[in-house]
Amino acid sequence: MDRKKSRIREAMETVLKAFESNPEKVALAVFKGNGKPSDAWSFFNRLIMLMNDTEDARGFRQWQKVGRRVKKGAKAFYILAPVRKKVPVKVKREEERINENGETEVVEIEETILIDKLVSFKPIPVFRYEDTEGEPLPEENFNVEIPYEFSGIIKELGLRVETTAFRNYYGTYNLRTKVIKLASPELIVFLHELAHAVDDHLHGIHGGQIPLQEVVAEFAAAVIAYLMGYKIPLGNVKEYIESYGFTELFKAFARVERVVSFVVERTSRSVEAGTPVKVSLPNERALECPQEVV
Repeated sequence: MDRKKSRIREAMETVLKAFESNPEKVALAVFKGNGKPSDAWSFFNRLIMLMNDTEDARGFRQWQKVGRRVKKGAKAFYILAPVRKKVPVKVKREEERINENGETEVVEIEETILIDKLVSFKPIPVFRYEDTEGEPLPEENFNVEIPYEFSGIIKELGLRVETTAFRNYYGTYNLRTKVIKLASPELIVFLHELAHAVDDHLHGIHGGQIPLQEVVAEFAAAVIAYLMGYKIPLGNVKEYIESYGFTELFKAFARVERVVSFVVERTSRSVEAGTPVKVSLPNERALECPQEVV
């Protein structure tokens, strides 16, 4: 087997391994974070990146452009870029014409057109952030505007909402301090962590990524957004839940209903509009903590 085929096979085996044993990385691969080059990659390639234990990987020259250099002796891993080429394809179409008798008739015409066809994949070497050194990457400072109607429930549960730099997760909820940390301005991320907080208040939850808790939080967040008229990327929600398994969701419908009801009963789109809750704090590294859920 030549080197190219070997690298393609290795990439495919890496992804298969992720589906078998790393559902949390499958879930993370659904999301995109803070304008990194990998945001433009396919889900498949982002999963390869996460399975190589990094949230930021780039080509040799891409690292140079941001003032970083690959450490001596560092080894690349490979993502797969599609190779396409124009190929001729015969197609048939019908066209109305006037014949020599002045009558309209339908004529079938065969013609050749060029279409883009995927013919192969090309391995592209990239290096992990952890295998580079040099200038620090600029953190994205962003504002989060939480809709006004959630301010009451935040106060009732004693929650505090902060922003944080993306490292491992897009959001966390700390069981002990009641702090929600957001590494994305997307509303679905806040609603997911809010659902964790409500689930904790109603049922008591445990730290870490427990499949049942994650499914409850993600599905509850999607239902809350739908009921309140907010548009969210439902495709991402579906992929997130699939990564943990729909069996977990079927176990938890009653629990989800209680979480959703708790939130919806305390919020109303009919109240007089107020000022959104603005969260704009200096980014800080998200620390993994046994009291945190994501």
